[in-house]
Amino acid sequence: MPLTTGPIENMGNQPANATTVRVKILNRTGGPLTGVVRVFRLNGTRQLINSSNFNVGANSSGFVTLNLIGGAHQYETEIVPNQAGGIYTAYGRTASGVIIAAQRVLNSELTPVL
Repeated sequence: MPLTTGPIENMGNQPANATTVRVKILNRTGGPLTGVVRVFRLNGTRQLINSSNFNVGANSSGFVTLNLIGGAHQYETEIVPNQAGGIYTAYGRTASGVIIAAQRVLNSELTPVL
């Protein structure tokens, strides 16, 4: 089932606005977990700006990092796994790699997309 962070505001953050989104993927299954992560710009019409496939081995973890191309002032991250059994966290990062705490979305905060 696809999951979404919902809309995230990307203006006026400290120490700076996000230039990338990183998704941490924890695979709690006995086989590989694959899927896709997509980032949408929400500055008006919802527009896909970046996506990346992932493949995380059994009982392993991995990262997907996507650029916020074109300076998205608002964005949404969507995680579409091929099966259940994954745990995810998404967060915005500055150009120097600093995590923006206000943009961190924990697994329990992700919303299923029906």
